[in-house]
Amino acid sequence: MPRVITFFLIFNMLILCSAFAQQRRAALSGELSAQDTRGLRVVQVTTRRGKRVDLYKGSYALLIGVSDYTDGWPDLESIPGELDRLEAALRRKGFSVTRVRNPNARQLRRAFDDFIDAHGFDPENRLLFFYSGHGYTRTTGGRRKGYLVPTDAPNPNRDLKNFNRRALTMTYVLAMARRIEAKHALFLFDSCFSGTIFRARALPIPRYITNKTAKPVRQFITAGSAGEEVPAKSVFLPSFIRAIEGEGDTNRDGYVTGSELGEFLNQRVLSYDTGQTPQYGKIRDPDLDEGDFVFLAPMDERVPPEKPPLPVAKAEPKTEPVSVKKPPPPKKGPSTGWLIAGGGAMLIAAQQYLSALDSHDQAEATANSDPDSSRQFEEDRDSAAIVALVAGVAGIGLLVWAF
Repeated sequence: MPRVITFFLIFNMLILCSAFAQQRRAALSGELSAQDTRGLRVVQVTTRRGKRVDLYKGSYALLIGVSDYTDGWPDLESIPGELDRLEAALRRKGFSVTRVRNPNARQLRRAFDDFIDAHGFDPENRLLFFYSGHGYTRTTGGRRKGYLVPTDAPNPNRDLKNFNRRALTMTYVLAMARRIEAKHALFLFDSCFSGTIFRARALPIPRYITNKTAKPVRQFITAGSAGEEVPAKSVFLPSFIRAIEGEGDTNRDGYVTGSELGEFLNQRVLSYDTGQTPQYGKIRDPDLDEGDFVFLAPMDERVPPEKPPLPVAKAEPKTEPVSVKKPPPPKKGPSTGWLIAGGGAMLIAAQQYLSALDSHDQAEATANSDPDSSRQFEEDRDSAAIVALVAGVAGIGLLVWAF
């Protein structure tokens, strides 16, 4: 009897281990698949001469929204909802989106650094940075400095020293832009401050996509300039969404370039008469100002329509019915509930089996000295063995049912 029970217990344990291993492999495979493929989408453009160019292999966006300030700055309650809409629009464009909400000074720097470490050193990537929150400009030593304001930065009119310690300077952003090795990077700021780090509107808007488009570039667009105020409800962000969804394709060539985007946002935001003057341009660096960030306009992203069916000839009087095989239903993995039930039955079987072994040893030890006790131990052994056997069989049945 103990040998039979041992066989069933070992068999049960092997089935349970195999089931959990299979389930774990499936879960890990799904996680890795989701992580490895998000944002990985080859983006091709066609030059005016008809040459196809693989422009990007990965598209990644970092969205930072600061709405709940803690040290003297007014809150910006509309930002979370606005960034929800932007995130959805960018995902439709094939971007993998990283979202950071209400970072303090340390978290704001960490967000930029971690994002660049993860995606900034593949030359075939395009990176988009979007900051929505308060911006600030101050003049020191005859020069204007722009700042991004995290949640814990104090109002500089009240505590300038700690503001300088916590606010993120645009000089820091410029250093990050130079550090990036990705082909194209576009920085957008739904805030107002001086745009001295980039060359505003220094180059004419290229009319068509050319081979030069694929060269490295760092482009910047801000919602306003120094001394201006951003309205409580952004007009910059919804205008940006409309631009990348096709309205920014001013020459109707199927692409929205960073240069077209800057010009479109400048004109569109000015038309709302909010007192904002968007600025746009490229970094002051001859190695990083020749290319152009590119979005595919909807006309180029649309799936080609299916061809209309060919005309059908008149059917013969007698036709054989055509049977269409339905695809088999997707295979389902093991049921977690039944696996747990089977495992529980196996644990009971193991417990009773150990109890039977203990009773067997006790029966042998008291066989000569106390025959009555020995018989009682034998009965306990047989009872435990039967329970272990039944639990083992039940465990097998539950595991088979789970699959």
